[in-house]
Amino acid sequence: MTSTTRRKFLSLAGATLAGAGAAGCSIISGGDTSSGSGPSKIDRPLDKTRTLVTYFSVPETDSPDNMTEDEENSTHIVDGKVLGNTQYVAQIIENRTGADVFRIETAEDLPLDHDTLEDLALEQQEANERPKLKALIPNLQEYDTVFIGYPIWWYDLPMPVYTFLEEHDFSGKNIILFGTHGGNRLGETVEAITEKLSDSTVISNAFTISRDDMDNSEAEVSEWLDSLG
Repeated sequence: MTSTTRRKFLSLAGATLAGAGAAGCSIISGGDTSSGSGPSKIDRPLDKTRTLVTYFSVPETDSPDNMTEDEENSTHIVDGKVLGNTQYVAQIIENRTGADVFRIETAEDLPLDHDTLEDLALEQQEANERPKLKALIPNLQEYDTVFIGYPIWWYDLPMPVYTFLEEHDFSGKNIILFGTHGGNRLGETVEAITEKLSDSTVISNAFTISRDDMDNSEAEVSEWLDSLG
């Protein structure tokens, strides 16, 4: 498969790799991506002291100057600072809710060269690999609600996110999902996470936004957060 062909299968999401074409999108309900078995709202207001925002994001550069198209696709610049798209959405949620934040990172640094990162993502998926993480959440028991954010890579969760889900015990917690993409919205990831975290309550009202809509993300995230209450 050529590199150009393979890019058509890779959805860039906010901190990610380049994906297939642009899609407009903003908020989606669980009815679009999941079995609909989870509630669309949390059963009580968010308590910032009991809420954690977690996210996986891989901006392909930290320099705002002379970016390539792939680097621009994977990032959003805020006050001169380069953030991954998913990272930026997580930051908006943090600012709106006052929640704590945990970044999901691999023990081994990921390549920032686009083609190399793209190839690695596919290799890990085909091997069903679980990359080792740099750290786990040390105090997960202190939180009732956990936001989990991720880009879509090759129509699926990045494999480090599978590691993250499997190496933590989310039993009894409210799980709220958000993602960034380059054309495939959230695919079937809400269903996959709902099945994997069967002892938790995965809110079906997940949020997703295209890399092309990042300038509107603050308003869209705020509207979505209001809908969760």
